[in-house]
Amino acid sequence: MKEINMKNIKNIFYAGLLVLGIISFAACSDEETYDFPGDPYNRVYIPDNSGSYKIIQTPISSISNLEFETILKCTQKASENIKATVEVDNSLIAAYNEEHGTHYEAIPAAALVIENAVMNIPAGAMATTDTLRITTTEKAEVVSTLRSQNGYLIPLRLTTIEGGASQPSTNFFSTYLIVTVTEDNVNHDAVEEDITGTLVADQSGWSATTNGTVSTWGNPIETLFDGDMATYCTINNNSEDINLDINMGKPYTFDAITLYYGYSYPGWGSYEYGSLFGGMTIYTSNDGTTWQSVGEITGGASKFCVFYAPITTQYIRFVKPRTALYGGIFNIYAK
Repeated sequence: MKEINMKNIKNIFYAGLLVLGIISFAACSDEETYDFPGDPYNRVYIPDNSGSYKIIQTPISSISNLEFETILKCTQKASENIKATVEVDNSLIAAYNEEHGTHYEAIPAAALVIENAVMNIPAGAMATTDTLRITTTEKAEVVSTLRSQNGYLIPLRLTTIEGGASQPSTNFFSTYLIVTVTEDNVNHDAVEEDITGTLVADQSGWSATTNGTVSTWGNPIETLFDGDMATYCTINNNSEDINLDINMGKPYTFDAITLYYGYSYPGWGSYEYGSLFGGMTIYTSNDGTTWQSVGEITGGASKFCVFYAPITTQYIRFVKPRTALYGGIFNIYAK
């Protein structure tokens, strides 16, 4: 029997560890999505700070919450000062829309205020000392024109990099800001005394439909137009938002609506409860098929909703988050 050579066994053992290490490194390298250490360039990149923002258009003002900020970073400590430039590149919008099935539009350049588009990474650092900031302009006459129903896309891309043997990252060179536009005609600060219209006395021919189920133990949906708050219907939908569609038979012009229910007990009095809740959205339509948002109700339950500007329409839709909607009286304050 040959004597076991312990030195050979050790050599084989260490060689095996080396092979396993090489295989593990290769596997990790295959999964890595960032620039790898062997890159001859110091790669400058934009952290993934993409986000969504809103512009709310009302008849008296425009409200935007677009306030974007980001720094830039690099993969190695800068050997010398690096200067990097970020620009809005609208040529990226078409590819983005195709990939995501969207239809975003380019936002007009005049609508944006861009600060520190050119940023600096000092020698020895790995991040810019400047912060890129993007907001909407304070010029109301410009922001008021931003009404695209498709929304806007702001593609930000690293363009030029100077100094420190640096180049833009090959996979983190851009980020996207999405801006959606909402038309809001709901006067959230109005009180009942602000209503100038008059309730419609004759609601004959008015009808209502819903995607929910009207409880059989209550009253039918037609009781919305009987003028009695105590005869109310209960609409349930546990699987999706509740739609309540009102067809007034012809177009009306009005500045407020009312929707509520209650109880009336002889000797005890009457009790009213608003059916218009925060989170409920109001839509209008001229044909009962194509709907336009009027705005979203905020705050607690209310029996009326006042609009900044009068509305002319035949159809009204209420969309309430599930699960139940109570309605005893619906009416409009016609002009």
